[in-house]
Amino acid sequence: MSALKRKIYLLETQLGELHQRISDRVDLEFRHTEPTEPPTEHLVILENILSQLSLSPQSHNILHNDKLLDVIARSRNEIYKPVEFSSQSNSITPGLSDISWLVSAKASTQILATVLKIFLENVLLLNEEIRYWEDIQESDWCVGLYAFQTSPSRAWQIYTELNRSDKGNTPVLAAHDLTTTPGSNRPSWASFYTSVRQCFSPGLGSVRIGLRSSLRRPKLEIQRKRRKLKAMRDFNASVVGLLLEKCLSFQTDSFGFSSDDMSQVVRSRVDLITSLLQYGGDDDKWLTNTLATPDNLPSFEGRYNSGIDGLEHPQDILEELIHVLKDLIPKYQQLTSKVVVEFGRPSPTVRYWIPLLLALISGTTSMKIVKDAGPVLIDWISNFGATAIGFWRNWVMDPMWKLVRTIRHDEKSEIALMSKNSLEADRASLERMVVDFVLDRGEQTHGSAANLISDKVREGDLTPVLKAYEKDLRSPFIGTVRGDLVRALLIQIQKTKVDVEIAMSGIDALLKSQELVFGFVGLTPGILISYASMRWLFGLLGSRRGFRMGRQQDDLRYALRNIHRILSTSTSTVDGRLPYKSRGLLICQVEILLKKAQSMLKGADLRAFQEDISDLVDESRTDKQLQVVERMSWTFSKWTR
Repeated sequence: MSALKRKIYLLETQLGELHQRISDRVDLEFRHTEPTEPPTEHLVILENILSQLSLSPQSHNILHNDKLLDVIARSRNEIYKPVEFSSQSNSITPGLSDISWLVSAKASTQILATVLKIFLENVLLLNEEIRYWEDIQESDWCVGLYAFQTSPSRAWQIYTELNRSDKGNTPVLAAHDLTTTPGSNRPSWASFYTSVRQCFSPGLGSVRIGLRSSLRRPKLEIQRKRRKLKAMRDFNASVVGLLLEKCLSFQTDSFGFSSDDMSQVVRSRVDLITSLLQYGGDDDKWLTNTLATPDNLPSFEGRYNSGIDGLEHPQDILEELIHVLKDLIPKYQQLTSKVVVEFGRPSPTVRYWIPLLLALISGTTSMKIVKDAGPVLIDWISNFGATAIGFWRNWVMDPMWKLVRTIRHDEKSEIALMSKNSLEADRASLERMVVDFVLDRGEQTHGSAANLISDKVREGDLTPVLKAYEKDLRSPFIGTVRGDLVRALLIQIQKTKVDVEIAMSGIDALLKSQELVFGFVGLTPGILISYASMRWLFGLLGSRRGFRMGRQQDDLRYALRNIHRILSTSTSTVDGRLPYKSRGLLICQVEILLKKAQSMLKGADLRAFQEDISDLVDESRTDKQLQVVERMSWTFSKWTR
């Protein structure tokens, strides 16, 4: 909740307490009298209107002007509606009168919130315009750019003035009479020519002098506009401070349930709002009094105290509020827009006609460059996109799915260097070859010898074959002719094949036991490259986010500094309070500060910050407010350093 809405809601809370007391009083009167139907129905309608005009801390339902105008008009009609009471129901009349004044009080609260919002937005808008002119004034280059931007309009203005003077009945002067005579306001072509010639006279010093003299008029124009905008901002800030001082205090205990006391406060508030809007919406007063003496806010004490007699009944209050909504507020907003347009920053057309003109002149060349380089750029972008998609699919997604299948023991994902039955088939073939070789040589004759040989071969023992091979090597020719040497050699080759397959099966078992590790190894390069790319991208975006966070911290620190500057440089009154203008500027800076803090602080830090803001706004003495600012500066130094 902003500081301004919080004070409005506190006022609404006080009105709610008063409403409850009036309702209790009306209920008490109902118990002692038997009310007729018309006042009861009328009371229900007024209660419904009160609920529509009420504010809540959750919604902050400040009604729109059109909606508020409809509600006020309807409430005016209901209050105007004649109600005939019987002799038994005359005691209800004071309650209805109090509720009628309460309707006008809540309607005036809505108007007050609307008016405060308008003046506050005007201060913020004018601050932006003033800051724009201050930035322009800081550099001669900016002043020169502004002069060049506004040169067409200035040349057109000079041309229209000369054309208007030529169309008059003034005689044509000779060449030697073109200089401006003393006291004459007519433009002088000779003086204009002389100034241009001085600007382009030989010598660097002459050029500088000519440039400075040509920038003198834009500087004076900028200063004049800045002074006008600052005067208008000071008036709006003074109005905010005055309304906060005079209208946001509604002590229900002092009323004693009397509609007279409440009506006096409501009438004073409405009359003050009307006076401020009438004064601010007067063009003559704006252009003469206010802008000429921005620091002197006129006193409205006599105006709204003397105007109380004109607002005798709740109907008069509502009529005045309708006049405020329909006439005074639109008129003041029109005047504000007019002043901002006249004295604010130039329009976008004036500011950007130079780059637009350059873009228009170089449009053909730019289109040709885009046409020639367009297909190449499109090809690059498409190739880059295809490469990125292919890398993500082949080196990240596929290894990831393989890893998932490995974790789930999918048979399709098992790593295999050889088939499962290859080793068993080759080993059985080796056993049969050895048994047949031994039996054919007749070294073993009984049947149990074949099983014994098979068992030894399964253990890797080929002693009979090796002995026969060694024996045949003594007479290799005879062994070759007989075939035993060749058979022994082939058996050893088969044995070598079986040994290789046994080694491969061991490697295969090792790979299967570490299959998950190899899956992660295959996935790691794609993950690392993807992580590095995303880290670079997020680093690029994060640097900008950090830059934005740094800007937010700077804005928070500058807003806190502006608040301290307002409190320390303002001249306090006798009782140590800020003047109206400084109080309004303080509220505006508090709104800015709170908005900046809400984008940075969270949770307990934000609640503590809002508590300090409440102390700063509620405190009326300058020294106490400076202590609050100092407390905020060291409490939230983490975000303001």
